[in-house]
This record gives sequence, C-alpha cells and structure tokens, in this order.
Amino acid sequence: MKRALSSVALASTLALSSLGLAGCEGSSSAAGGGAKSPETGSAQDFTTRDVDGNTVRLSDHIGKRVVLIDFWSTYCQPCLAQFPHLNRIYAANKDKGFVVLAVSMDGPETIANVPAYAKRNSIPFPVLLDEDSRIASVYNPKKSEPLTILIDRSGKIVRTREGYNPGDEKPLEEDIVKVLAGQSL
Repeated sequence: MKRALSSVALASTLALSSLGLAGCEGSSSAAGGGAKSPETGSAQDFTTRDVDGNTVRLSDHIGKRVVLIDFWSTYCQPCLAQFPHLNRIYAANKDKGFVVLAVSMDGPETIANVPAYAKRNSIPFPVLLDEDSRIASVYNPKKSEPLTILIDRSGKIVRTREGYNPGDEKPLEEDIVKVLAGQSL
C-alpha cells in the first residue's frame, strides 16, 4: 500500500512539474527569493510576440538599455505579488534606460488569460508570450517562477534571482540602480 501511494505521489509531482506548477511553488519556498550566483556569459537573443501581437527582440534593447527578463505565469501567486513592485521599479527607471520584458510561461490551458491580466493590471512594459517555451529553454530550463534575469547594456547577464518573497524587490532595485550607473555587481 505504501509503495502504491509513493508511486502516485511521484507521478503527481512529475505531472505538476511538466505543467510548470511545481516551479512556482518551489520557487517561492525553496529558493526563498535569495539571489543565485550570476550566470556567466552573454545573453542570447530571442524573438517573440507580445500580447498585442508586436514582434519583440532582445537584441533591440541590448546596447541601449538595462534589461530585466521576468519569467512568470498567471497561476503563480508569487509572480503576481511581484508585479506591483516591478511596475514601480520600471516607472522609476525607464527614463534612465531600463526595460522589463515579462515573459509569460502560461501553457495552452491558461495562455488566453495573459492579455486580459496585462490589460486589467495596466502592465506598462512588454508582456511576452513564450508559447513554444523557446525563451524558457535558454534562460529558465527548470521553469522556475518567478525568475528574474538582469542584463547590463553590453548584453552580459549580471544577476539571476529565483522566487519572490515580500522585500525581495529592495535588493533587486538596488542591483538595477547599480547596473544603470555602470557599476558591477
């Protein structure tokens, strides 16, 4: 009996992981919102569409702006809790050469909710659709949610942060201000 229950629990965990649901729960508790070691190397370009159907390329921003890529989904509560802070940080820094690219990892079951969420919450920065998971496969293969990746103007990844807990926005904003000023992290 115990073996059968263990098999069911394992199968359920694997099923949730394949849907990207375990990543949201895991990111908020296991990662604790702490900063991970910065990834090395340069950001890889991508092209996708935003919720309005516009083509967005990462390369359109490199060399001009500091970029924060935010991986999120409409069913991830820590992701949604982080949005008001990202909105505020973006508003305070957009004129200094900062942009947020919010990459939705919603799958076929929830992708239709993304444009309505963006509109209802007046998200002021591009909300991108990653329906084929190409962007996530490069930057977020574990499908952690939320996951933020900070890229300097030269295209170097300078910080990766997994998860969100209240208060995590303060060190994130400090990092953004330093990178905008040309300081290294």
